[in-house]
Amino acid sequence: MEHDAFTSGVEMGGLLNSRDIRVLVCYMLNSVDEPMTRSDIVEIVFTKGMANFFETEAAIDELIRLGNLEEDEQEFLRLTEVGRDASQTLTSRLPLTIRERSAEACIRLLTRRRRERETRVDFEHLEEGGVAVTCSIDRSEHPMMSVTLRVADDAQAQLIRDRFLDDPVTVYRLFIGLLTGEAQKRTIGDHVFLDLPR
Repeated sequence: MEHDAFTSGVEMGGLLNSRDIRVLVCYMLNSVDEPMTRSDIVEIVFTKGMANFFETEAAIDELIRLGNLEEDEQEFLRLTEVGRDASQTLTSRLPLTIRERSAEACIRLLTRRRRERETRVDFEHLEEGGVAVTCSIDRSEHPMMSVTLRVADDAQAQLIRDRFLDDPVTVYRLFIGLLTGEAQKRTIGDHVFLDLPR
C-alpha cells in the first residue's frame, strides 16, 4: 500500500494514504448521517490516532474541491450525493478497526452535542470564594431539573460540568429516586450504593 501522508500522531494501524483519509472523512459523515464541523472531524481523527492532523485538514479541503463535501458558514460539513456514493463504494478500503473507532467516536460526539443543547451548566464565581455550578436539564420553558453546587475552584466546576454532560439522565434519575424514596440505598463500609428502579 502506498504511503503518501505524514505520519506524525498516527497510531499503529492508522491511515498513511491521502486517499484513505479522504474515504475516512466521507465514511464518518455517512455513518452518522448528520452534519459535523471540520474541527469535530479533525479532532476525532487526530486524537484517536487514525491520521495526521494536517493530512486530515488537507483531505477535507480536497473533498470540498472535488465536490464530495459542502461546507457552510459555521464550518458544518455535509456529504453531497457524489460523496455519499464514493463513501459507500470505497468504504471497504478502510480497516474494520478504523471504521468501528471512527463511528463510535462520531456517535459519542453527536450524543454529547445533543445533551449540551438540552442541558445547561452555568458557573458563578462567588465573592466569598469558590464557584457555584448550576446544572439544569432544559427541555421546555421550565427546567425539568436544576441543582446548584458550591465547589472550591474552576477545576472542580469543570469536572462537574463534564460528568453531568456525560449522563444527565442518570443524574436526574438519581435525584428523583432519592427524593421520592424509589432508590434503595445500601451502605457497605465507606461506600454508599443506590439501586434505581428500571
